[in-house]
Amino acid sequence: MTKIQIDIVLLCHETKNIMIMYKSILRPWLFRMDAEKIHGQIVALLHVYRHFPPVKCLLRAFYRPKATPFQWRNLTFANRVGLSAGFDKEANCFDELNDLGFGFLEVGTVTPEKVAGNPFPRIFRLPEDHALVSRTGFNNPGLDVIKRRLEQKSGSYVLGVNINKNPSSEGEQAVADFLRLYKELHPHVGYFTLNWGSVDVALMKQVLQGLAAFRVEQNIHVPLLLKLPADITEEGMNDVIDCTRLYRVDGVIATGPTMERSYLKGYSPAQLQKIGSGGISGRGIGERSLKAVSYLRAHAGKSLLIVGAGGIITPADARRMLDAGANLIQIYSSFIYEGPGIVKKMIQEIK
Repeated sequence: MTKIQIDIVLLCHETKNIMIMYKSILRPWLFRMDAEKIHGQIVALLHVYRHFPPVKCLLRAFYRPKATPFQWRNLTFANRVGLSAGFDKEANCFDELNDLGFGFLEVGTVTPEKVAGNPFPRIFRLPEDHALVSRTGFNNPGLDVIKRRLEQKSGSYVLGVNINKNPSSEGEQAVADFLRLYKELHPHVGYFTLNWGSVDVALMKQVLQGLAAFRVEQNIHVPLLLKLPADITEEGMNDVIDCTRLYRVDGVIATGPTMERSYLKGYSPAQLQKIGSGGISGRGIGERSLKAVSYLRAHAGKSLLIVGAGGIITPADARRMLDAGANLIQIYSSFIYEGPGIVKKMIQEIK
C-alpha cells in the first residue's frame, strides 16, 4: 500500500471509532435532555472552546477533511458538504462550527426585528426514524445583533444567511423587510437564502423583483437562493424555475422540511399527535428531496446552482444526492444523529 492509501485507512478507522463513541455513549446521554436546552449548552461550550487555540488546532486537524474545493462563480467552497440553516439560528458559533469540517455554513433564519418564536418545547427528536420535528417559529435576535456577529467572522469560508420578513409585515412592508436585510448584510455573507412558501407566491415574486432591481442598480452580485419545501409540487417547481430566470435568482436548496408524516414508521399516530404540529426533517424525506433535485436539474439546466438537502443521513445518501444533480449538499439531522464525524465520512464517499 502507498502512504496515501495507508493514511486513508487510518483516517477511516479513527473517524469510525469517534462515530461509534458518539452514538453509543454521548448521544444517549444528550438525548435524555430537552433538544433545545442541550443545543444551548453545546453553543455555550463552543463559546468556551473558542478561547483555547491549541484545542482548536487539534479539532481542525482531526475533523477537516482533505477535499477538492468546489468553485462556483466567485465563491470557493472548501468541500461540498454544508450545514443547513437552523442549527446556528442566532449566528452564535459559525466560526467554531467551521472547525468541524463543513465546506460552508448557513445561519438564521434572520428577521429585521427580534422574534421570540413559538412556546417551548418546540423541537422534538424521533430517533426511531432519525428525524426531527420543529416548530420554532423563526426565533432570532434580529438584524442588528446578527449583523454585529457576522462582522466578527474570521476565515475565508463561505457563510450564507437565511432571511425572512417580520411576522407582522405584509405587502410592501414585507418587501421592504427583505430589502433591508439584503442591504445591511450583503457585505458580510457569501449568499442569501429565502424560504419559498414562507410567504405567498405573489408576494414572493414582488420580493424577488425588488431584490433584482436593487442588485442591478447597485451592481451587487451576492447570490440569492430559494429554499423549497419538501412538499412542493412539479407545478410549484416550474414556478420557481420561472422566478430564477425572471428575477436573477442564482440557485435553489431542495428541500426543507415536510408536513407529511406517513413515512414515520417508528411512532404511532397517538404519539405523533401528542408531539403536535411542526415541520419534519430527517431520513424519511430523502426520496422527496432526490426527486425534486432530479426534476430541477432536468428542467432548469446546468447553470442553476442546486444544493441538495433533506434526508441526507449517510455517506451513501450524500452520493445519491450529487448523482441526482446537486452541486452541493446541506445536512442537519445527520449532524445530530451521527455526530460531527459524519462530515468527513461523507467527503470520503463523494471524492
